[in-house]
Amino acid sequence: MTSAVTTSPSRRPLPAMLISAVVGLVLGYVVLEAVNYGIRLLWETIPQSWETTPGWYVIGLLMVAAALVYVIRRFVGDHGHSPIGGIAVSPLTPKQYVGAILAILASLWGGIVLGPEVALVATGSVVGTVMASVFKVTDPKDVKKVVGLGALGGILALFLGPMLAGTMELGSTPTAIEVDQLGWAIIVAAIATVAVTLARLVAALLARAAGDGPHLVILLASALVIAVTAILLHSLTGEPVIYVTTSGEELISDLPQLTSVSTVAAIIVFKTIAYAVSLGSGFRGGPFFPAMFVGAACGLLISLLMGDSGPSVSAAIVVGVVASVIATAPMKWPIAIVLGIAIGFAMGTWTLVPAALIAAIVARAIPRWGDRITLTEHAG
Repeated sequence: MTSAVTTSPSRRPLPAMLISAVVGLVLGYVVLEAVNYGIRLLWETIPQSWETTPGWYVIGLLMVAAALVYVIRRFVGDHGHSPIGGIAVSPLTPKQYVGAILAILASLWGGIVLGPEVALVATGSVVGTVMASVFKVTDPKDVKKVVGLGALGGILALFLGPMLAGTMELGSTPTAIEVDQLGWAIIVAAIATVAVTLARLVAALLARAAGDGPHLVILLASALVIAVTAILLHSLTGEPVIYVTTSGEELISDLPQLTSVSTVAAIIVFKTIAYAVSLGSGFRGGPFFPAMFVGAACGLLISLLMGDSGPSVSAAIVVGVVASVIATAPMKWPIAIVLGIAIGFAMGTWTLVPAALIAAIVARAIPRWGDRITLTEHAG
């Protein structure tokens, strides 16, 4: 005689979803502030004690970050994913979260050129996983919803932070659509997209060499490349090394203060190199914010080169940011267009919507070469 096995039915996910979203937002903002505090302390506050940031400090900090990421991924837990893959939302247990967030913090505090967005998504995901367990949500589809809302709450902290700090204020924007000058948007978008696409291509090749697990030599070598490019920028232009190290999104509002074409060009080249090795060598973090900085710098470069016949600095920066975001993640045409318009409107005014639309179209049309290598690797 067999006894029937009873299982408790899955609870409705709505309460767990709402709480996950709210808690994910709160904790996501806390994590974002912790990330930003560590970066400011290590890359701004401490270097202020010297006239110029010493090369040994830049190299040492980045090499320590590489070693820590290797140790964390190798011995604590390797539950994150490569930043070249974008942002992935999936259930994450507290134990798995420890390894993931430690690797992200080591990377970001150490000056690796990646953003905090993955840290917030991971935080929201673990909140959703815990809430699904607390509220006894067992249906896989419902669990996915709870985790997704937690991750969404976490990522919304990215918008809460800049709104409270005002870091995305770029100054005056055009008061009317300058139809006769919209051609500049094509130039800015093409340059920004190609820069990000080349970075992703190099990253894909590097990721293939690194393999699935952490590779200590590649991590250390990549950290050294980032340090050298930062030191070179400082020695050639006099600008602080932080224009190369870290994700750089908080420096976008400082870019309009730069008026030297050669300096901006150097920032684009060195930042793109550092971004490429950060993406593909095994560090942990988000791919979007550094790409936004590269795109913004490309916009500034074209504005400076074109002078009075070109766009305003703020308008060109917005177009560069739109193109770089579209170039960073695979998306369908309607999503790319809507996202481009939304970013253009959020960072500027309605007058920038046509230019943002052009940027989105150009960025979406240019092939994503690095993705072909990545897809081939996954298929194999």
